[in-house]
Amino acid sequence: MSKLDDLTHVQSLDKSDMAHKIIHTPEQIYFGYKESVIHIPNGFDDDCVDKIKQVVICGMGGSAISGDIAQVLFNSVLPIIVVKDFNLPYIDENTLFIAVSYSGNTEETIACLNKAMLKTKYIAGVTSGGKVKELLNDKHLWIEIKSGFPPRSAIGYLFFSLLKALEILGIVKNHHDQVEVVVASLMQKAGSLCLKSGVEKNLAKSTAETIFGKIPIIYSSSPLLYPVAYRWKCQINENAKLPAFCNSLPEMLHNEIEGWESNNSSPLYEGGLGGISQQFIPIFLRLFDDEQVYSDRVNKFQDLLFKQGIEFLEFYGDPSVSPVPTESVDGGLLCSIFTLIYLGDMISFCMGILNEIDPTEIKFINYIKS
Repeated sequence: MSKLDDLTHVQSLDKSDMAHKIIHTPEQIYFGYKESVIHIPNGFDDDCVDKIKQVVICGMGGSAISGDIAQVLFNSVLPIIVVKDFNLPYIDENTLFIAVSYSGNTEETIACLNKAMLKTKYIAGVTSGGKVKELLNDKHLWIEIKSGFPPRSAIGYLFFSLLKALEILGIVKNHHDQVEVVVASLMQKAGSLCLKSGVEKNLAKSTAETIFGKIPIIYSSSPLLYPVAYRWKCQINENAKLPAFCNSLPEMLHNEIEGWESNNSSPLYEGGLGGISQQFIPIFLRLFDDEQVYSDRVNKFQDLLFKQGIEFLEFYGDPSVSPVPTESVDGGLLCSIFTLIYLGDMISFCMGILNEIDPTEIKFINYIKS
């Protein structure tokens, strides 16, 4: 029996019940979007959209991924910059600054928030409390999310509360129908991805077993899915305590692709390593409706890997499971992004179990913070 099907063993490692948090992501999305606690100050300017010329979203780690997703979804509506640092780029009085910090005590985000408050009156936040709450309370719009989660396992609360804030501010349209599609799609997949589903029928478990023992390099078929590739990388790092890397087409075809060239005369073969490329496994994240220029390039790259005898995996986002109309930019794409995130999160958990560790613990991160 696979380690992943031995539920007693899994539960002995998963002391903080990370699997439960991941598998209940659809509920997070529902509550994050529909039942967020919205704090609106007196005198709130709800007609500020014409005055805002750019959006800066600041966050770190599990909080920042929300900004990355918002950027690919809505950058065509208004320029969106994601900041993961102590310092801000150029901002002025026409900038909307949004602080996203799950704990509310992220040092880098607080530093940027303090600087932004000196530059613009258009400030908002998503947090469960902490210093960010203190700085925003009664002065600026902020959305309060449920506490008690590792930030990386609260993406449903974080992103969909951020989406709600953007809607309230008039930056994007209402996404009620699209959110229902996402929730329905993930709920359909929950049964087949949960721990009770055996390896033979569980895509997350079987994929984890295929990847384990190699270093995954996750490729997005286009920049639209790069936040998802980065999410997979970070989740494998944090949940499985293993190295992983990511990149995106078409850029990697101008440099990194050469790293996959298998050379039988390389000294690496003499050492019995079988070629350094054999120690890695490429994973492609794709859309069913990728533009032809992207799908052609993915296919040609995969042809090269096949000829080199390099195993690879690929996964497609599910754009919709409902007749509810969606738009390719922020409807179907939104659903594809979160179906791939859902799968990747569970794969990373399963890899952590195969690695015989508690997926929730982050000893090195906590050491650096201390």
